[in-house]
Amino acid sequence: MNPHTAINKRFKIVYDELVKRGEIIKYNRQKSKTAFARNIGAGTARVVDCLLQGLEGRNVTINHIEKLHEVYNVSKDYMLQGKGEPFLEKKEPLTPDDKISLILNIPFHPNILFTNVEAFSSNTISVEVLEDSQRFFIPGVDGDLVAFNINGRSMEPTITNGDMVICSPIEQVSDVRDNDVYAVVANTAVWVKRVQREFNKKGDCTHLRLISDNAEEFDPFVVDIKDIRKVLKVKKRLTGLDDF
Repeated sequence: MNPHTAINKRFKIVYDELVKRGEIIKYNRQKSKTAFARNIGAGTARVVDCLLQGLEGRNVTINHIEKLHEVYNVSKDYMLQGKGEPFLEKKEPLTPDDKISLILNIPFHPNILFTNVEAFSSNTISVEVLEDSQRFFIPGVDGDLVAFNINGRSMEPTITNGDMVICSPIEQVSDVRDNDVYAVVANTAVWVKRVQREFNKKGDCTHLRLISDNAEEFDPFVVDIKDIRKVLKVKKRLTGLDDF
């Protein structure tokens, strides 16, 4: 069989399948045969009819095949050599997050877990800090992180009431740097404070001293290491997140 004849026959198979799939619809302005002709670079519906019927010496060209692939996900191997299935595996539609990633030209990974409990920087509350909740992404902020809202004034002016803090869990207390800001999670409470380590005579860290930036209103206090479940380094603060 003439190669052009074989390709033209495969073109008709693809065309008929596109009709079945609703990609080509009679009297539909956006999906008509004329629209299909424009999409594959054939010009007019009359040219498509000639290709389908093998009239006037018309043959499917490489350009037509390229456009079929780009617009309708048709396999080039199938059109040219009859190999495989007419259509490639259909790609999943882009999610809104995928579109943001493409626009910003950065990989998208929702790496920040937002908890549905507010951490009070001046009071204690019952918490499950790492429970399942919403996740989000901020360009340039890497790592597996935890975020939650602050309700309290003890860390003003550094962190204010209503701010969101984004934190990175640390492996062990020895990684704590004195006077940096941390979220300290105890058995029944969480505090966001500046932290200083306290040591025994053997050089072991036994307690963390938690210090408020609003020192005029809030006194420092000490927490036993044994009562601490987790310590998270506060990496970023988001402010002005109130609804309009």
